[in-house]
Amino acid sequence: MKKENIDKIINAWKTHLLTGDLEDYQLEIDEVVPIEFAALALHLDSRTVKASSKEEEYYEGYRDAAVEILNLLHVEIVQDDQLKVISLIHKEIDEDKQEELKQHIWG
Repeated sequence: MKKENIDKIINAWKTHLLTGDLEDYQLEIDEVVPIEFAALALHLDSRTVKASSKEEEYYEGYRDAAVEILNLLHVEIVQDDQLKVISLIHKEIDEDKQEELKQHIWG
């Protein structure tokens, strides 16, 4: 993924989500999370929020798919309301759960 595309995704996420109650929040990306994975996570997060305004079934399906993709990438989005930070962190997943997730996705 090109750097300018990554920057576009990150800036679009900030513009779309860091408004209203989240206006004073900052985004932090853990250095062990590849920037391409972070961009994908932010894109999925933004799309999931947009999908929440659609039919409930559509939103639930989109949210579930986004969570599964983030689990495969070992990325988690965490919001700390005290520090006013939204962080993308590396998420450890044990191998048994990883295999179960793969079976669920691909059969």
